[in-house]
Amino acid sequence: MTVEQFLPAFHYGDAIGNSALALHRFLLASGVESRLVAMTSDAGVSDQAVRFQDYRLDPGAIKILHFAVASQLTDYFLELPGKKVMIYHNITPARFFAGFSDFLTGFTHAGREHLRRLNNTFDLCLGDSTYNANELRELGFANVRVFPLLVDLGEYEAETSSAYLKLLQNDRKNILFTGRIMPNKRIEDLIKVVFFYKKYISPAVRLIVVGNTRALPKYFLAVQDLAARFYLTAEDVFFTGHLPADEFLAVYRHADVFLSMSEHEGFCLPLLESCFFRLPVLAFNAGAVAETLDGAGMLFNEKNSALVAGLVDQVLRNGPLYRQLQEKADARIQRYRLQADPQRLLAWLRDM
Repeated sequence: MTVEQFLPAFHYGDAIGNSALALHRFLLASGVESRLVAMTSDAGVSDQAVRFQDYRLDPGAIKILHFAVASQLTDYFLELPGKKVMIYHNITPARFFAGFSDFLTGFTHAGREHLRRLNNTFDLCLGDSTYNANELRELGFANVRVFPLLVDLGEYEAETSSAYLKLLQNDRKNILFTGRIMPNKRIEDLIKVVFFYKKYISPAVRLIVVGNTRALPKYFLAVQDLAARFYLTAEDVFFTGHLPADEFLAVYRHADVFLSMSEHEGFCLPLLESCFFRLPVLAFNAGAVAETLDGAGMLFNEKNSALVAGLVDQVLRNGPLYRQLQEKADARIQRYRLQADPQRLLAWLRDM
């Protein structure tokens, strides 16, 4: 058996790319011939994938499309013979980009249209959450199952940057959020919570936002302007940008709580990462957030900045509660290891 995974873009540090790479390595270790095929690749991972322009069709291979954006792979898979699988990673609704980017608004609309065109194309469809799988079912896709995003948890045990760790070591409590600086993530709501915490609870607090700040400059400038209007400095709200692995790990290991105000998530890998680091999670209940946490963390359904700030403070000050959330995080990771056993996916592929 040969398995080929197709990606529109293969990015270093990207959750979808990392998941495809984890499956690729598992298949090779299991004696299955495996290839990654990407239309574009970052320099750091380009040696792991075949360029789509150089790819030669293997009619007997099982072909997996990782779908999250519109691309020429849509038309390619519509015409492709043989056994085909789609792994659906969700598309952020276009409404979040209105007023910030006409391009991204149109691009996400196109993604939805491409998805609809593919609904009679695959022998097996996988959503990496029930939330995503249900979207496929609503669009008429058949043979839909759920298999979580594959994460190589061993990578989180790597060496940490001691120099970066020292930057964060002072009397401030660190509230962490990781993810792209995009409107659906609602960074502005995180800033409001920190403002209330600093003004009414304690000034010894810092919001650390880890993620690409260049994807949508207009939105990034808007949230920076909001922080400035609340008289929050760079020490109060720290945008790190994209970090190398050792610095990324340092931030997680020195954070005190993870806070998400995001309003759209198809899986939300940072929630799982937080559980791995035994970092208590507080999250707005939207999309697949509750499913990804699966009993870990604390969910809230109302965006009241003052109340959320108070909830963060309760978690930070209440030792038994903090330890209980850590225990729930440990249990979540154990359940994830069973749910994301790649042997399950390999069995499905062999049955095709």
